[in-house]
Amino acid sequence: MKWIEDTRHIFSLLPELLSGDLQAGERVSAAQKEAERLHKDVEELKRENQHLRLEKDEIAQAMSQIAAKLGITPRRSPFDRAAPGELTKLAEPLKAPEPAKVAEPPKA
Repeated sequence: MKWIEDTRHIFSLLPELLSGDLQAGERVSAAQKEAERLHKDVEELKRENQHLRLEKDEIAQAMSQIAAKLGITPRRSPFDRAAPGELTKLAEPLKAPEPAKVAEPPKA
């Protein structure tokens, strides 16, 4: 008789347990969809980053060609990555600007 009562009590708890399981399944499904969306966003951002890097390289090449035509020696960007030993080799001494010539006052 006690087993029958325990079984009835267990069967009455089953709907609560199943509804909790359904809610957990829905949360897992939502989390999977969010992970897929974030993965797509990351892939899109990687493609955009690659595209922007290519554009940057093209612009740098064009600027160096312009600088060569103008006779200007382009300096290395401080943002370029270099090996630690290369930093001292790359440093260029800064040239002091030429002093401005003062106009002579008109003679009377």
